[in-house]
Amino acid sequence: MKSLLLTILLTSFAFSEISVFISHNNKLTKVSNKDLANLYLKKTDTINGIKVTPIDSKNKKLFEEFYKKIVKKTPSQLHAYWTKQIYKGSTQPPKKLSKEAIKKAIKKGSHIIAYDRNPNTGRILLTVK
Repeated sequence: MKSLLLTILLTSFAFSEISVFISHNNKLTKVSNKDLANLYLKKTDTINGIKVTPIDSKNKKLFEEFYKKIVKKTPSQLHAYWTKQIYKGSTQPPKKLSKEAIKKAIKKGSHIIAYDRNPNTGRILLTVK
């Protein structure tokens, strides 16, 4: 019984990690949480002088967890932020793509940065727990 509970506990921790990844062709080697937050809020389009384009996941739970952990915003705060940005005419939120579409985008463009659980494409820059 104890081993079953331990297995369930460890499995839940393994699935709670989110990996931030980029194309193997991109020269970016590291990224901070602050850089990611600024990138995903479209306050910048470069990290360490390298141009990158953020892509959001269509998976609602993954999307909300990523923004809660990295950007430190709830869904309602994020909605208010983007409503204001769109109204001002300054920028649009990152595109939301499915897991398969993100894989294709990463393979096509070296400037795409995205997040997922256990990605099997691209190069992982950061793991968020």
